[in-house]
Amino acid sequence: MPYREEDISIYWIDSDEELARAVASWSPVIALDTEFIRTNTFYPIPGLYQVASGANVFLLDPLTIENWEPFKRYLVDTDTRIIMHACLEDLELIYAHLQTVPSNVFDTQLANAYVSEDYSLSYARLVERYLGVSLDKQQTRSDWLQRPLSDDQLRYAVDDVVHLAAAGEMLGQQLRDLQRWDWFQEDMQQRSAYEEPRPQAYYRQVKRAWQLNSSQLQVLQRLCEWRETVARRLDIPRNRVVWDEHLFAFAQSHALTEPTLGKFLPAAIVRRFGSQLIEVHQREEQFDQPLELLDRPLSPSQGARLKVLRDLAREAANSLGLAPELLARKKDVEACLRHFNATGELSEIYFGWRKEVVGKGFLQVLEAAV
Repeated sequence: MPYREEDISIYWIDSDEELARAVASWSPVIALDTEFIRTNTFYPIPGLYQVASGANVFLLDPLTIENWEPFKRYLVDTDTRIIMHACLEDLELIYAHLQTVPSNVFDTQLANAYVSEDYSLSYARLVERYLGVSLDKQQTRSDWLQRPLSDDQLRYAVDDVVHLAAAGEMLGQQLRDLQRWDWFQEDMQQRSAYEEPRPQAYYRQVKRAWQLNSSQLQVLQRLCEWRETVARRLDIPRNRVVWDEHLFAFAQSHALTEPTLGKFLPAAIVRRFGSQLIEVHQREEQFDQPLELLDRPLSPSQGARLKVLRDLAREAANSLGLAPELLARKKDVEACLRHFNATGELSEIYFGWRKEVVGKGFLQVLEAAV
């Protein structure tokens, strides 16, 4: 058994009054998890919030609760701590549903990366490692919008938070014992500061966008911003509007017509969005300065330098018993290499505790190539 039912009390909260009373009873430290559905929508649809406070577990029903203000006030109270596991999707849901960013989050998955070599340890493995408890994780993809929830769903929901605070306490003690609490907090503050992505910045994520010239890139930016705005307004997945690869192709076209659109898109999409796509594509805007071209792939010599930096970072992580991704993630190291080439300095992520650990070695490698 993952827990003895006589040791905890479980409360189903489905009214505003019950939520207010529940929040008033919570301790300054809670464990929090969410269940949601995101199949046919842009934004995640909340199916359940699970909160553990002491020996009590509260299952909050977002299908019936209307006044979330007590919950929101608790989340932003700087005197509370919210223990979560792999918090990024949960933070996105909380922002989309409640327009709230919790103030003081402790992510057990990230904390574990500072005391072991596992960067993306699952919750089930975390609980087994620290508490010796085996969990049944068979309800991950179930329908969390159905009512009533099944007994298996309810047990799964309770399991997701009932052990989380204990694991968080153990990890917090290990971080302090290893004198890595400040390191963790430095990254935790950045990870938990959720901001909704800006529609006008999406173009940077499009594959092969670096191949476009400045004017084509401006067209791609406009098309992507339009698509982001439409997807959010209609609350449908991006690909239900237009795919990235199609926007990339349209950005390369000197002119866009309905026949051209028809070669790429289903007829229903052309009927619904064709005139908007053509208008956005043809729109002429005056910019103070053109968009900067996106970074091209690294040259062979730069790629070799990147490998040296990553090997150095992995070696440092291994010597400290850290997850290598904390120091050697390709995205971070490549950004540091590019930043140094442009400015002669390490990138921001390699300030702080990372500078203490690998800064000197990185600079030796980078300066030797100048």
